[in-house]
Formats: sequence, C-alpha cells, structure tokens
Amino acid sequence: MKIGAVLLAAGLSTRMQGPNKMLLPFGHTTILTATLTHLLDSEVSKIALVLGRNASEFQVDSNEKVDLVVNPQPERGMTSSIQCGLRKLMSMDALMVCLADMPLLSSSDYTGLIQSFRNTEKTILVPIYKGAKGNPVVFDKRHFHEILNHKGANGCSGVVQHNLNAVERLEVSSDRFIADIDTPIDYQKMLKAIE
Repeated sequence: MKIGAVLLAAGLSTRMQGPNKMLLPFGHTTILTATLTHLLDSEVSKIALVLGRNASEFQVDSNEKVDLVVNPQPERGMTSSIQCGLRKLMSMDALMVCLADMPLLSSSDYTGLIQSFRNTEKTILVPIYKGAKGNPVVFDKRHFHEILNHKGANGCSGVVQHNLNAVERLEVSSDRFIADIDTPIDYQKMLKAIE
C-alpha cells in the first residue's frame, strides 16, 4: 500500500505576528526542514510539499520523494492547499495530511500511523491524545473525490465528520500529535521541548 503525504506549509503565519514560522530556527535547521526530514525518514511513499506565494523564500533540497506544489490562492484556506497536494498524489492508495508546523513528530510517529492504517478495516485514521483529535489524519483513496470537492476552508474535518462510521480513532501516547506552532508562545514552548 502506497501512502502519500501532503505537507502543508502555505499558511500566512498571521498569528506569529510577523515572521514566516516555517523559516524560524529549530535546532540546527528550520521548522519546515525538521518536519520534512522526519517525514522523509518514515515509510511514506511520496510527499507533496505545498507552499504559498512566498515559495521563493524556501530552500528545499531536491529529493525524488518530494514534489513541490505552489498553492496560488493560499488565502482560500487549508482545504485548498490539501487539494493542490492531493492532485499530485492521486496514484497513491491513501493520503496522510501533515502540518509542517509540527516538528516534534518523529519519523517513527509517522510510520506508526501508516502501519496502523494498513492494519485497520476503516478508511480514515485519526490519532487521539487524551480525548483531543490530533494530526496527521490518514484517508483511504476512496475519500479522494470527496476531499477534492470539499468546500469547507479549514481542512478535512468536515470529511471526517461526514464519514464517522469509517473512522478509526487511534489512541496515541504522546502530545506530539497535538503540538503545533501557531503563536510566538507556542514556538518558545516547542524550543524548550528540544533543549
């Protein structure tokens, strides 16, 4: 089973009050590069890295596993970026929707989700940490058409809600699955986590 990942990095970072959060330092690299590196080291088959209008700001090493995609209208929201990435991954058996501002997720975290998805009878897998819905979420290819036609701006939560009987809720043991960077405070907390 080939599982492709859409890695979402086209957001406008408005809550960071200035800098593009994807380019902020994280350890010896940046937030985006840290996340991409962990994803590349997982069992994912292909990655569509979705950038926005500031795509020229990013230096991404070429890799045959990665397709760079530019969302020409990132202001339309996360769903439009997912759709841009999915169009590059239509040959995959499943899609993992990944947020680039979650650099604490490890390659084994991603691989664990992939393996759990391969072993479930359900067609959507959602990680759950202490009752909170996490990311990334994995969708079987039978949901691709619905994702491409989804109108809600804030990602695929509407697709999940519309298919609750198809959802495998995977209990995870780490808050890495719910830790993202939206604000300067989030960023400082994340930096402390890797000290």
